[in-house]
Amino acid sequence: MTIENRQTVEFTEAASAKLAEVLKEQAAEGSYLRIAVTQNPQGGVEYVFGLEQEPGEEDLTVPAGSVSALIDEDSVPLLEGSSIDYVEGFQRSGFVISNPNFAGGCACGGGGCGCSGG
Repeated sequence: MTIENRQTVEFTEAASAKLAEVLKEQAAEGSYLRIAVTQNPQGGVEYVFGLEQEPGEEDLTVPAGSVSALIDEDSVPLLEGSSIDYVEGFQRSGFVISNPNFAGGCACGGGGCGCSGG
């Protein structure tokens, strides 16, 4: 049984649209976006994104526009209050995670996600 109706992380319209576009490009429509967070001993965090076909018993399901995200129970408190946006820049485009639980900026793009603690 999945945990429902809890808004741990918020997705901007740009992020939701980009997620839907990526799933369509990969012929993975109907899949869930998996978000996992791990903390390293130095205080930084790493965000890992992946695709899943269905939620696990202990997953939190979060709506992201036409897509749904899955967050494991260990990552939920680390993502509480976060916002995920998609930005396009002159030299780099990618997902940006604003997480009030950790100091410093976070960004994802080009195959990796990362954040350093204060």
